[in-house]
Amino acid sequence: MRLASFLGRLALGALLALPELVSAGELASHRATYDMKLSRSQIGADVVDVRGTMTYEWLDACGGWTTTQKSQMKFFYQDGRTVDLGWSLNSWESKDGLRYRFFIGNITDGKVTSEFKGDAKLDGPGLGGVARFSLPKELKLDLPTGTLFPTAHTISLLKHLKAGDRLLYATVFDGADEKGYSDISAVLAGTPAPDAATAVLSPLVAIGPVYRVRLAFFAAGDNQATPDHEQTLSVYSNGIVSKLSLDYGSFIVDGILRKVEALPTAGC
Repeated sequence: MRLASFLGRLALGALLALPELVSAGELASHRATYDMKLSRSQIGADVVDVRGTMTYEWLDACGGWTTTQKSQMKFFYQDGRTVDLGWSLNSWESKDGLRYRFFIGNITDGKVTSEFKGDAKLDGPGLGGVARFSLPKELKLDLPTGTLFPTAHTISLLKHLKAGDRLLYATVFDGADEKGYSDISAVLAGTPAPDAATAVLSPLVAIGPVYRVRLAFFAAGDNQATPDHEQTLSVYSNGIVSKLSLDYGSFIVDGILRKVEALPTAGC
């Protein structure tokens, strides 16, 4: 559930000259809560229902941006089993897009199954760099030319959408696993008006534009035709996501915004 990787593209070569970032003032520091539920399941699929919540917090913290994301979902299977899956992310990213720190945890039925912690640094805009993991083990990972960190990717994508570009492709590092980074294809699927049910939640989501974007995640450098997984997001120009669909292949889980509130900035 890599909402932070959106919030994750033009050929990779075009990203060697990273576009000027949208100013931090155009993105809204906020906390959002989503209701997660199964929307569709193929006949014969093992998963018959999904229920849960996800919270996402993004904050302008002076010299950088902080992101906190937590999800807790219960999966129901045809044979009667249930599995509780949890996921959490805490990260900091510098506003120049060159430094990134992360701590990610995965939990199954109340037990921690994996943790990833580390930091990454790029040599300059549009250049490569290096990531260093301290958990689950000491690991150094070279980052290819053109790598973006999650918030820089979100900002770059919104900038291209505002300019009328319908396609963006980038390599993004978020530290979600030891592979480190993914190639993410983003395609504009429409610009719907804010729906009434969302607009009443907060002035933050009362006025568009809204971009409906399809994201496909590929293992970096594999040149595969089929993505590892896909997401569809409805995102406002201030960076707030109002709807998301997580495609697991044999079933799809939808997230609907239930609550959103503005967060005070650090007052730099």
